[in-house]
Amino acid sequence: MAYKEMSVDELAKSLGIDADEAREKQRLIELIKKARKDKHISQAALAKKIGVTQGRIAQIESRIGTAKVTFEILFGILRQLGYEYRIIAKRSA
Repeated sequence: MAYKEMSVDELAKSLGIDADEAREKQRLIELIKKARKDKHISQAALAKKIGVTQGRIAQIESRIGTAKVTFEILFGILRQLGYEYRIIAKRSA
C-alpha cells in the first residue's frame, strides 16, 4: 500500500514509530510543502540552501523515509523557509 493511501496510525505502525510523532511530522511536512510553494522555491533550490539533494526534499515531501527524518531536520528546513518554530509543553487537563 502506498504511503499516501495509509492512515497515520497505519503509517506509524509500518515505520515502527509513535502515531503522535508521525502526525506531527506529517503536519510539519505539509507546512514545508506549502511554504516552499508559496515562496515559489523549487525543491532543487531548497535542497541547495540546506545542503541536501533535490531527491531528498522530494522524499521528505512525499513522506518516504518519515521515520528517519528528525524533527531537527524538519525545523531546519522550516527555518530556511523563514519560519521560527517553538515547542510548548502543556500539561493535559
